[in-house]
Amino acid sequence: MTTMLLYKDIKALNRDEHKALRLKPVENCEFAAGAHLVPLAGLEFFQAARHYPIVFIGEGEQATPIALLGLQDGHNAFLDDGQKWLANTYVPAFVRRYPFVLAQDDAQNLTVCIDAAYPGWNQEEGRELFTGEGGNSGYLEEMIQFLQNFTAEMQRTRELVTTLNDLQLLSPRSLQLAHGSGETFVLRDFLMIDEEKFAALSDEQVLALHRKGFLGWIYAHLMSLGNANQLFERFLSERRDQPAEQA
Repeated sequence: MTTMLLYKDIKALNRDEHKALRLKPVENCEFAAGAHLVPLAGLEFFQAARHYPIVFIGEGEQATPIALLGLQDGHNAFLDDGQKWLANTYVPAFVRRYPFVLAQDDAQNLTVCIDAAYPGWNQEEGRELFTGEGGNSGYLEEMIQFLQNFTAEMQRTRELVTTLNDLQLLSPRSLQLAHGSGETFVLRDFLMIDEEKFAALSDEQVLALHRKGFLGWIYAHLMSLGNANQLFERFLSERRDQPAEQA
């Protein structure tokens, strides 16, 4: 899965070319309307588990934990009619960093980039990126720190995936969702932690997971799966409302 999800026109931030650039935040999250999933750092599991199913996609070392935002490709079910993120719902860091992103080259060098297609860019109002002397503004420094922290947490999350693979805990799964109306939905093509294999771990293996900080993440992932039925309910509700909107 590409980490460039959400981004349309990525440009490296340049203090000469972009010295007058300002960012006026757009009031909605329309940029994320087509995202039915986003990558999730392990540190976010505790908060995200209250709202989203957290599952893994990909294979082997490329497996990535994601927050499932919708059951339909290209549709984020957590935006309201005004395209704002639903109130009192955790917004994943992958979304909050937008329209900034750190790009990494083959030499592992990191470059701050922006999505030039974001409509909030202008030269008249909003947060400045550079000072009159050409240095980074306080706002840009805050964003760079946020990006660096997110990158570090995603690296730690890759360590989680490596550990789960070493213990052979990730298994392909399907979830059968059912609604009181009789409608059903099967969620396929993802990985989740095999509870039987997890329960069979030795005391030493469980202690090692705890010391790495991964044990709580595992429980948060397993608990989050109960959100799949709420997501199905949201999917059915939107589908019922759709004909009236089209009319």
